[in-house]
Amino acid sequence: MKKIFFLSLRFRMLTLVLLGVVPPMLVAIWFASFQAAQIIRQEAQENLSLRATALVSRWDKMNINALVNLSRNPAFVSMDDIQQTPSLSATYSTYHSEVYGVSTVDAEGYTVASGRGAIEKGGGKSSVKDRVWFQGAVAGNTVTRETIISRSYKQPAVVFSSPIWQVLTLKLGDRGLRVAALQEKLKAQNYYSPEINGIYDDTTVSSIQSYQTDHSGLIVTGQADPITQQLLGLIRQEQPNGTSISPIAQEHSEIAGVTILATFLTDLGKAVGAIRLGNTGFAFLVDEKGRVLAHPERQYVTGDELTDLSVYPPVKATLQGENGFFSFDDNNGISWLSFGIRLDNGWSVIALQQKMEVLRKEQWFWELATIVAVIAVLMVGTLTWLLAGQLVRPISDLTVAATTLSKGEWQQHVEVKRHDELGTLAESFNQMARQLRISFAILEAKNEEAQKARSEAEDANKAKSVFVANMTHELRTPLNAIIGYSEMLQDEAQDTGQEDFIPDLQKIVSAGKHLLALINDVLDFSKVEAGKMELYLETFEIKVMVHEVVSTIQSLVEKNANHLSFVCPEDVGIMYSDVTKVRQCLFNLLSNAGKFTENGQLTFEVKRYTVDEEEWITFQVRDTGIGMTQEQISKLFQAFMQADASTTRKYGGTGLGLVISKQFCQMMGGRIEVESDFGHGSTFTIHLPTVVKETI
Repeated sequence: MKKIFFLSLRFRMLTLVLLGVVPPMLVAIWFASFQAAQIIRQEAQENLSLRATALVSRWDKMNINALVNLSRNPAFVSMDDIQQTPSLSATYSTYHSEVYGVSTVDAEGYTVASGRGAIEKGGGKSSVKDRVWFQGAVAGNTVTRETIISRSYKQPAVVFSSPIWQVLTLKLGDRGLRVAALQEKLKAQNYYSPEINGIYDDTTVSSIQSYQTDHSGLIVTGQADPITQQLLGLIRQEQPNGTSISPIAQEHSEIAGVTILATFLTDLGKAVGAIRLGNTGFAFLVDEKGRVLAHPERQYVTGDELTDLSVYPPVKATLQGENGFFSFDDNNGISWLSFGIRLDNGWSVIALQQKMEVLRKEQWFWELATIVAVIAVLMVGTLTWLLAGQLVRPISDLTVAATTLSKGEWQQHVEVKRHDELGTLAESFNQMARQLRISFAILEAKNEEAQKARSEAEDANKAKSVFVANMTHELRTPLNAIIGYSEMLQDEAQDTGQEDFIPDLQKIVSAGKHLLALINDVLDFSKVEAGKMELYLETFEIKVMVHEVVSTIQSLVEKNANHLSFVCPEDVGIMYSDVTKVRQCLFNLLSNAGKFTENGQLTFEVKRYTVDEEEWITFQVRDTGIGMTQEQISKLFQAFMQADASTTRKYGGTGLGLVISKQFCQMMGGRIEVESDFGHGSTFTIHLPTVVKETI
């Protein structure tokens, strides 16, 4: 019953619908959930990126702008502490909540001025030439940052530095790209007309004097001092880091000193620490080397040195440039998800949140998708089951009716209550049942008539066979008497010297024997057809039987000037068969070969072989006679038929020889095969088992 259910149309329809609809539906739900999870992550990532970038970048730019404005102050070029102190003090007062130091140092690394007060003069000062921020500034970097732990305050801090460029005055006799750039600027403002040659000559002096005269505040000297160069644009503005000397202007520029701005990370740390991600998430700031600058846990931002987290998995991944979310387990076995953001200044903001919390909303999406999928599968399965029931029920009724109809109960009728395809099918079944009832009624009548006709035909055929057998038997008695008396008259004529009668008597004997052979063939055929022919099995030597056949047939073969050769191995052995019928079959084949061949070659070959452990004998007769076409071969084993009418007229015979031979071979469990080439001869082969079974 269970097997029948799994093979039922209802189950297969349900399976087909579920397999065809549910997988694509589940894939669609999974894809939608996956996309939703990706969107959630992307939104969280973008939100964190915007907040962190805005906080850190704004803080960084604020310090850089303050620093660069100081380093590019024309009063700082003189490296005079009296000129520098007012600007430094003003900057310190403005940013004193965060800035704990703002000062300048000369090219040797000694402090010149400070925004916090007067600087001690004399040899007690120490050089800062080994500090990273100083080395970066004197190398020409517009801004250099060094993250440190303030020695005085024990807090993370950043020291910003920027070089103070001393722009040299151009004067008569100077040469180079800087002079060419000056001439180009003057020519652009119509103060210089000759070709630009890069030589500070008298024409250039006159042009500078005219420019200085037209611009108030400039002293007319004919020399291009730094203020004049700045007004001409040789000192350009670069965004976002403030002013800087152009490469051409730096050709004859020197670094006079360095401006530094030391600031705490307190406010930035508070801002970064205020970034909360759910209940477990937080963010922290590291520099380009992975050292902590801001962290919500104070232990990471206190001490004599910055805390190095460069090997911490999320920090390491960010420093190595890995994008997207990074998953790792801490020492307590808690799974975390992190995301790092590299800022323009090389620092990184790292956000951490426990994976369970991050995936909670995603898990909710997955749970919802699972519920929807289960409900959808149940609904689809239920609807499919009900629909299958509506379809299968009438089909089952039709199946029962068809099964009953197949058992011969023709009075079957299916009630039609539908107007759809199944209703049409039921109506067609009813029409088929009606037609079958009519057809089988007619068929039964026809069968009765055919059975009656067959019985009559069998009776007639049996009567014919009995009549033919009786007639041939009755004919043989007087015919044998005619042959016997003719032979006696022939002997008497020879004895009495009446030899004129001998040829006629020989013709009578020959014709009688021929007629007797024909009658014997008809009698044998009638016996076979009537089922009265029997086999008389005995054991005999094949070679002896073959020699007897060849000796008997030799004269008939030579009648048409033919030559007969035969091959029979010495060890061909014995057979257990009906020797008379075997001999008659061979006589028929050899006589036919001799009759249809003139001046030709006849070959009679005997072979013994084994097939599936059973011994067989082949008797093969080949001739070089007239041969046959395929059409003639197809008629060869039909009773009273020869190749064509002309063959009968020319060669005579009843056409029963091969038919009888074939039937004899079949009775003995063998067969006859024929091959022929029209005009070139034929080959007949008899295959017989060496031991004929009694049941055959």
